[in-house]
Formats: sequence, C-alpha cells, structure tokens
Amino acid sequence: MLDPAIIESLHIPFPPERPALVEEQVLRRAAAEQALRIGRRLADGFDAAANSWIATMERARRSVEGATIESRSAEDLRLLSATIDDFETVAEMRAKQGARLQKRIAREVKTAFRTDPSLAAAHRAFGGRIVATEKRIVDALLDYALFLRAVRADIDPAARGGRTFETTDDLAGYLAGLGAA
Repeated sequence: MLDPAIIESLHIPFPPERPALVEEQVLRRAAAEQALRIGRRLADGFDAAANSWIATMERARRSVEGATIESRSAEDLRLLSATIDDFETVAEMRAKQGARLQKRIAREVKTAFRTDPSLAAAHRAFGGRIVATEKRIVDALLDYALFLRAVRADIDPAARGGRTFETTDDLAGYLAGLGAA
C-alpha cells in the first residue's frame, strides 16, 4: 500500500497546451511572408489605436464617477440621451460591419487556399486580429453607453425606466399588491 502523501505527490499538472500552429505556414512563400509582416503591422497599429481610445474612454468614465452631477435641465438630459443613442448606434453599426468583415475574410481565405495556402494562412491571421479588435471596440462602446445610462438615471429618476420608490416598505407594498392582483 502506498502512502497517501506519495500518491498526492504524483499528481502533477498536465503539460501546457501546444500553441495553435498553422500548418500551412511551414512552407511559406515570399509573398505570404510579406503579407504576414504587413498584416502584423496593420493589426498592431489598429490594436494600439483601439487601446488608446479605450484608455481615453476609461479616463473620462473615472473623472465622472467621482463627481457630483447637479445639472438637471431638460436640455442637459436631452444631450445626454442623444449621446447615449449615438454610442449605441455606432456600436450597432460597427457590430454589423464586423460581422460582414468576418464573413468576407472567411470567403477570401477559402479562395486563397486554392492557390496558396501559406498566403491564406497569413490573411486568416490578419483578419482574426482585426475582427477581435473590432469586437473589443464594440464591447467598449456598449459598456460606455450603459455607464452613461447609469449617469442619466442618477440625474433623472424618470430615466430609470419604471416607477421609483423612496423606501423599501413602499416597494414591498407595491410588489405585494402585484402578487394579489
């Protein structure tokens, strides 16, 4: 019989997963190598610009989170609502464009595989990075729109989307009334 401590010492983690290799790149041609370099440079630039924009948005969010907002004019609320609508509209447009881009890239990769698999692999790598960055941008747009909705709800209780209650007893009474109906 083996000592339980010895049995426990035999439990080691599994080996790390092998990185995903694109087998088509093993025999890469010069054109594919150049396309890969250009794609990396473009994707790196897009990713850096997206990171900078997201960081700017986060700084703006942090500056507003700690501040007390007292302005409650109808014009201010209208402008805030328009800003929320703008962010949501841009997010929706970019999400649709991203979905179309993803489909286009898949078609182009499929076509390129017929002539040069290594070039297709480079194109797939570039497209995957661009689509992933675009998804991060859409998520950031929607997060910021939700943040602005919360700010609007703090400023204007009517913007909360439903009836508001001053105390929990008022809420409990309202909910009890709904259950009785």
